[in-house]
Amino acid sequence: MLNRRLLLQAGWGLLTAALFTGRLAWSGAERERELSVLTWPDYIDPALIKAFEQHNKITVRLITFDSDQERDQLLLRKGPAAFDVLLVNRINLPLYAQRGWVSAIDTRQLPAFAEQDKRWLAETDSGGQVLGIPYFWGNVGLAYRADLLRQAPFSWMDFFRPAAELHGFLNSMESDRELLGMALRALGYSVNAEDPAQLAAAEALLLEQKPHVKHYRYVDLNAQSPLVTGEVKMAIVFNGDAVKLREFHPQIRYLHPKEGSAIWVDYLAVGRVSPERHALAMAFIQFLSQAENALQNAQSLHFATPNTVALRQAEADYLNDPTIFPPTEVLINSEPIRPVAPRTLRRINEFVGRLLR
Repeated sequence: MLNRRLLLQAGWGLLTAALFTGRLAWSGAERERELSVLTWPDYIDPALIKAFEQHNKITVRLITFDSDQERDQLLLRKGPAAFDVLLVNRINLPLYAQRGWVSAIDTRQLPAFAEQDKRWLAETDSGGQVLGIPYFWGNVGLAYRADLLRQAPFSWMDFFRPAAELHGFLNSMESDRELLGMALRALGYSVNAEDPAQLAAAEALLLEQKPHVKHYRYVDLNAQSPLVTGEVKMAIVFNGDAVKLREFHPQIRYLHPKEGSAIWVDYLAVGRVSPERHALAMAFIQFLSQAENALQNAQSLHFATPNTVALRQAEADYLNDPTIFPPTEVLINSEPIRPVAPRTLRRINEFVGRLLR
């Protein structure tokens, strides 16, 4: 058996070559010509994927999930070694590290890491190595059809206790913490509340809202989206997706509710893969994170990039869009979703599971 240290040295050698020559060296194995990426749908600019494939003579295979729960199930079923790169949100990143689902990252091997806005850096493990590289950040809010509503919404309560005209025309989501967290925020509580009485109040609010909800799934981001067709009139969404939906219908608007919201950050992480595949994953993360590509990706998908060099080169329409970059007063009135006690998380998961049945 090869010495583990020699394997690690060989893996980092591959990565160094990739970063500074722009190409990857391959062994003869066919598996080495494919990069598997576990991601949200439509979350990487296809042009960037094509460029990476052509430059390195490989295939990038995207495996998509529609919720945090589905991502967990894919990892449980296939194992962390099945995915080279994972898109993971901030709350799950340390949990994934504890479960052995992601590898620590030595940022000295990623030149683009120095360009990242330090506000969005992920937690580190006990060895001081970063668990994920910031990819996009934003908040949660409401997308709605301005032409189908008598009055524009301004509050989370316009969603959770809707007017009669919205009965049966709401699109909710199935992500546990965001769904319950926004109900908590609507009631004036923290999105991370653990007090049983506050949780019970949020659960009651969601049960009260349920008859008005058309779908409990994330809204589609295409011309057939129910928000575009008018099948629904209001949906809870991540902010950049509202800009995407606006491309399909000019009357789609986005609201930062007055009570505040949740700030989210997504990270590029590396699966528990071999040293050689770890090097390949790092090369892909460096490619997506370097300023020129990070900017192309962000402007294409309408999300905020954490790359400070990219932001200095960005177009004014992108930088000045308050949907993509929430105003300061919105950020001050918002908070990140943080880990809660296991008993609280179990309660939230069980309640949302019952709600969606």
